[in-house]
Amino acid sequence: MILAAIILVSCGTSGKVAQKPVKTHVQPGTELLGAPNVLRAWAVGISDSEMTAKKKAMATASAELARMLNSAVTTTIDDYCVQLSEGEVATSKEFLSQKTNIVSTQMLKGIRTVFDQWEPADSKGMYKNYVVIELSGEEFVKKLIETLDKEQGQNINKELLNELFIKTINSNK
Repeated sequence: MILAAIILVSCGTSGKVAQKPVKTHVQPGTELLGAPNVLRAWAVGISDSEMTAKKKAMATASAELARMLNSAVTTTIDDYCVQLSEGEVATSKEFLSQKTNIVSTQMLKGIRTVFDQWEPADSKGMYKNYVVIELSGEEFVKKLIETLDKEQGQNINKELLNELFIKTINSNK
């Protein structure tokens, strides 16, 4: 048994493995993703038409931004409700979820394009379109607070909500 272990240990290669250099390519626009207080999504679309490539990139980036916003909103609401007393949690969580869904839908229609660049993808006539889109965290909270202010009888700590949302989107970078 000991002899077999010694044989297995000594069977490894003693020569060094030649390492190939790693080629890196930084995708255009990716350097813009780390901005504070905003949610930004990057995507690339490839097609034989410039417009179709752009549409594909925008659709992919929009879906990613919606996912990011949903995640940030869910985390913010959960964190907000943790700081409330037990009686206020259920009512506030349901109310905030309804209002943030409405505001999220409105805000996603008004996203801003930060970067839009296309280039030939290959010699076969294909195009690549790179896009970076953003949604301002501060504008989102402002719109949410405007929506919340229209509701009577709801006591929402807007400063806390703003602080938690900005903290959440900045911690996901």
